[in-house]
Amino acid sequence: MKKIISIFIACIIITLVGCAGDSNGHEGEAKTPSGSSTQKGRDYIEVVNDFKEKGFKNIKTEKMEDLITGWLTKDGQVESVSVDGDKDYSSDVWYSNDVEVVITYHTFSKEEKSDTESSDEKSSETVKQSTNDTSTESNQEILTVKNNKDLAAMLEVKDEFHPIVGEFAKKYAGRTIEFDGNIANMTQHEDYTTRYDILIYAGNYSETTFSGPNFKFEDVSVLDLNLTGSKIPEKIGMGQNLHITAVIEEYNGVSGLFFIKPISIEIR
Repeated sequence: MKKIISIFIACIIITLVGCAGDSNGHEGEAKTPSGSSTQKGRDYIEVVNDFKEKGFKNIKTEKMEDLITGWLTKDGQVESVSVDGDKDYSSDVWYSNDVEVVITYHTFSKEEKSDTESSDEKSSETVKQSTNDTSTESNQEILTVKNNKDLAAMLEVKDEFHPIVGEFAKKYAGRTIEFDGNIANMTQHEDYTTRYDILIYAGNYSETTFSGPNFKFEDVSVLDLNLTGSKIPEKIGMGQNLHITAVIEEYNGVSGLFFIKPISIEIR
């Protein structure tokens, strides 16, 4: 009987020692984030940040200067990621934290970028020369509650399905608006850990009231928000008051969501 008890105690000790060894057995190592197939198509900066957060120290980026228009593939979109030479690595695998991580992404060649910029400049100059109509110039003005009564009226409504919202979105599609708002809700976009869907209301944050449409930043990273000003926090989240400059994308009359693309965000 004593032998059985001794053996039992010995097994417990071995198990505890083994567990302790496991908890401290990854010093100098880093664990991979999402697998290689998941990384393809993401923005390379976000992928770099993911690997940094996991503890990898030897991260390199390689450009594929193969874009012509950027319609199907976006500038900065990841083509492949390799860890220690393996492009088919799996998630949650431990490696030495100094193994080489190579993130390959698509971008424009220097010549293509130069041609695009030159073309844009010529197009802009042509527009300026073709008309002296002051209304054309005003179309480029950022819309605010002070210079646009339609925006001011829309931000006061208490119903995201109010007809004025859809009318405004249709009339001013593609234009830039600037207004005070707040983060009413913020969730991760799909399975990503660094991309978010952010619901924006007009005015200051309140738990009981709201005004304006259900503005939404969809599938954005913190970098996409282009945070400015002297009060940039380490983290952003629900309840923060913002001063928003964004481009009107579209309004969905079924969901009541008004999609906008951030240009710059200042924490108020």
